[in-house]
Amino acid sequence: MTNYQYYQSTVEQVYRSILQEVSRPWRIEYNVASRLPSPGALQSVILVAPSGTVCQRLTLPSLTAKNIWPDNTSVSQLVTEYVVRGAARLAPLRQTAFRNNFPHWLERCLQQLHYLNDSKDKLLDVMKDPQFPFPSKVKVEGTYLPCWVWSQRDEKMEVSVIDRRTGHFSEPRTVAQDQLVDHEKWLGAQVIDSVDESVETIKYYVNELIQGQKQIVFDEPTLSDAIHNPCVSTLSPILSVALTVAVVAGFFITFKLLLGF
Repeated sequence: MTNYQYYQSTVEQVYRSILQEVSRPWRIEYNVASRLPSPGALQSVILVAPSGTVCQRLTLPSLTAKNIWPDNTSVSQLVTEYVVRGAARLAPLRQTAFRNNFPHWLERCLQQLHYLNDSKDKLLDVMKDPQFPFPSKVKVEGTYLPCWVWSQRDEKMEVSVIDRRTGHFSEPRTVAQDQLVDHEKWLGAQVIDSVDESVETIKYYVNELIQGQKQIVFDEPTLSDAIHNPCVSTLSPILSVALTVAVVAGFFITFKLLLGF
């Protein structure tokens, strides 16, 4: 088995494993503050898993959002499969740029497709093609840069370059096919993680996503909490000043009584 074949086999097994664990169906929700559309307004859209985790974020013109992602409706299984397929193809690659891109893939990959497709039918057609998306490298001004390949149109390839340092997507561009690295040769030269390692990589970034979305709320401690366990208590500034004044006043009163003044 060549390295390229090993990569393909790993991706397929990772895809099946992760797809079984993804909670479905995702639901479409609109940002409450922007539910009422107005001409030229932008709509924030989130795709939410039954667990409450936000799986994708989109910012679209209100009419586009209404036509493609209607509020309070279920997300097509095709969308879930598309996101998982990309994650499975990303996970075995160890290059820093692709690892840095993982959080952005898990929350923003669908936004990239909207730069390229303005209708629901076109969007679904792209998602149906099992060849796409896939990570690769594209030659730009003489340098090969990490990228995602989204689709092929009129003998051209539609790609988004990945910022090596931050992992952010650049806005999609159309390039000639010969600008892409030879996929088989490129993957054949990569260090490919095993199935177990790749699954753990996805779970790690998903867990990071979940933890980042949790809002930790600390209850304001009482005065008794601060006195009896000050190391783990935090007080508001006003209450802190009041406590200090009370302690100082108590000290002077006690001192005065002891000395008989």
